[in-house]
Amino acid sequence: MSGNFARKATGLVRQAGAKDVFVYNVNFINIAIGVAFMFLFMPNGSYPGENIYIATILCTLFVLPTSLVYAMFASAMPRSGGEYVYVSRAMSPLFGFVASWNYTIWCFFYIGVPAAFLGKYGISALFRELGVNLGSPAMTTYGDWFNTPFGTAMTGTILIVAFAAVFIFGVSLYMKIQNFTFVLASIGLAFTAAVLWHHSPAEALTHFNAYADKFTGTKDTYGAIVSNLGTGAVTVAPFSLQQTMISMTWPFTVLGFSIASAYIGGEIKGANRSQLIGMPGSLLYSAIWLLIVSFVTIHAFGYVFLGNLGAVSPSAVKLAFTPTFSELAAALTTHLWLVLVIGVSFALWTYAWLPIYILTATRNLLAWALDGLLPAKISEVDERTHSPLYAILFSALLGIMFLWIYAYDAAFATISGFFGQVCGTFVLTSIAAIMFPYTQKDMFEGSPVAWRVAGIPLLSILGVLSLVGMLVIAWAFLNDPQSGISFKQPFMIYVNLAVFLSGFIFFYGAKFIQARKGIDIGLAFAEIPPE
Repeated sequence: MSGNFARKATGLVRQAGAKDVFVYNVNFINIAIGVAFMFLFMPNGSYPGENIYIATILCTLFVLPTSLVYAMFASAMPRSGGEYVYVSRAMSPLFGFVASWNYTIWCFFYIGVPAAFLGKYGISALFRELGVNLGSPAMTTYGDWFNTPFGTAMTGTILIVAFAAVFIFGVSLYMKIQNFTFVLASIGLAFTAAVLWHHSPAEALTHFNAYADKFTGTKDTYGAIVSNLGTGAVTVAPFSLQQTMISMTWPFTVLGFSIASAYIGGEIKGANRSQLIGMPGSLLYSAIWLLIVSFVTIHAFGYVFLGNLGAVSPSAVKLAFTPTFSELAAALTTHLWLVLVIGVSFALWTYAWLPIYILTATRNLLAWALDGLLPAKISEVDERTHSPLYAILFSALLGIMFLWIYAYDAAFATISGFFGQVCGTFVLTSIAAIMFPYTQKDMFEGSPVAWRVAGIPLLSILGVLSLVGMLVIAWAFLNDPQSGISFKQPFMIYVNLAVFLSGFIFFYGAKFIQARKGIDIGLAFAEIPPE
């Protein structure tokens, strides 16, 4: 080790600018997947009286303080590693590692999930849309294959390997790819919204039945849906604030994660300004888009139609899938070019989490290794590409493993891992934000965010608001019948608890091993890591 760290410099280079940070965070939020999930799960009768727009706005207000906390921490300590750096220096090395460990283990899992989304929601839908438009049953059959567990797992494996290769060549290459595909995906989302806006529920129903007929052989598929649901068919219930707040879990799956760029803080140029704009800015931008696309989707199809479509079991009406808002929009047009724009752009959104989770996991591993909590080999960075090769390979392999588990094991096909990230990571980071101006007074006063309101550090105020917001979100998860985690469905509670507690075991194990070598890893936490 060099001094208190594995070496004097990380080897990472500041390659990302303000525009890259904004796009990076918007991609991690993932507008299209957010809308898809909201309409697959929110109006289906599970939350009687919920209001999608109010749920989205409330969720934005609850998570904005957390976004600002991460942005201010990233400005005060512009290093890679996210809350690992922040919490370990503001609170304690133990809780810093546990917070980061918890987030990172779920990162490995969520490398696999969006890899599966490409085949499950993206390519399969695109082939169905093209098959109907071109009158080609063979193309719809190809689409069905991508929707199978094996199809999603194989497609995802190829995707993970491809992005691992990209990251081996450096972050700069990824940022170029990201920015280009973001433009295409955003243009496609705008076209999708325009198509939805120009249709009424009566028109949309006719188009849907014509589209679905190609798969069900039934002229009135929607009628079959309503008939199958019987008394369980969705109706518009009186507004309920409680149900609206419980349903916030779905907008949270995307809006809760505008903090992605915190984990690559050591690779961002002008981090002070870029992070303070990129994190909360991406949250507000994405929230507005979620509201717009939600509005035009309901405008086109109606709340009740969307609720019944999400509530019915597809196989009960001879469907092998539940169409997302994007596929519904594609069903409204007969123009091949427009079907391609809608289908391809949605596919570009489906996997956007994947590369960012890889980057997040690798930078966290690198930060741990620099502090002596992992073998120094993991912290090695290629001098030519400035990439942590061993960390990338390790993360990709774990991501592939979790991909196959997700594809075949329904118990893990939930959003319950986000609950662990809320309680195990965001809550600890919020507490660290409250403490930082007092436990690291010199570091705070010397930072560009040493702002005060009525003499109280703004970061501490935001930490309190963030803590409250995250506890409300945790309450929503535990009361959501579809989150996959509740006291009535305790399995994933045990999984989340096991992931969190295992961080304590790993930390003390690493500390013991290093102590046997005569190394006090606590010395490294007295200062922020090297650049």
